[in-house]
Amino acid sequence: MSIKQIHYNIDNINKENALFNLIVGEKSNGKSYQVKHKEGVLHYMENRPDTLDKEQLLTDAKKGYRFILLRRWGEDISNLWIEQYFQDVDVFKITDGKYNCITQWRKVLYFSNYSAETFKTTRGEKIGYVMALSTEQHMSGASFLDVDRIIFEEFVERGSYLPNEPDKLMIFYSTIDRKRGTTKLYMVGNSISKVCPYFSAWGLDGIFRTIKQGEIRTKTIETENTSVKLAVEFCGKSGGKSVTIGSASAMI
Repeated sequence: MSIKQIHYNIDNINKENALFNLIVGEKSNGKSYQVKHKEGVLHYMENRPDTLDKEQLLTDAKKGYRFILLRRWGEDISNLWIEQYFQDVDVFKITDGKYNCITQWRKVLYFSNYSAETFKTTRGEKIGYVMALSTEQHMSGASFLDVDRIIFEEFVERGSYLPNEPDKLMIFYSTIDRKRGTTKLYMVGNSISKVCPYFSAWGLDGIFRTIKQGEIRTKTIETENTSVKLAVEFCGKSGGKSVTIGSASAMI
């Protein structure tokens, strides 16, 4: 008897309307697809202006509509990984046949067209950026007022984290958001380990010790000037089969 696989749906955590969203769960349950599809590509398509007024962009905080795809290390954002990451997004359908893929050039993401006849790719619309958290100090002073979504993939690490990583992420976030309070952060991780610097830094240890699969918990952190709402989701069981053996099988 085949076991039906249940795919993750980001709509549930979005109902909490939290600024920071931490999504953890099994590998291959569809969480990355939902985040990049709905909060990355579709969000861009639904909010991009027909004509971009640069002066208005600099003064109107609501003009953010592009996204940043964030990884921890520079080697994590190779062209090959980027192309594979977006391969399951039906760009041709989303753009009504105008483009057929997403490519990266100089850390910028574009809707593009790949020709099977010439083996060449032509870039089109800029839809976002790809960055490594390890280089956040080089972003200081840059302007990204066209961005209102950050997707941090693989935030739960099997190896080592950056020194003071939660602080680095918040510095990076403040560089992007520029005190607008409109940039949503989505942090996606596989449930490999519950030992993570973000959990202790943000006082989430208690939530991650007791949260059950399929459950969403929220927490509001009060700061000197405002309050920030976080939502944590431990994705429900996806079903299906994982053909793995040994100690790693419990992690996947």
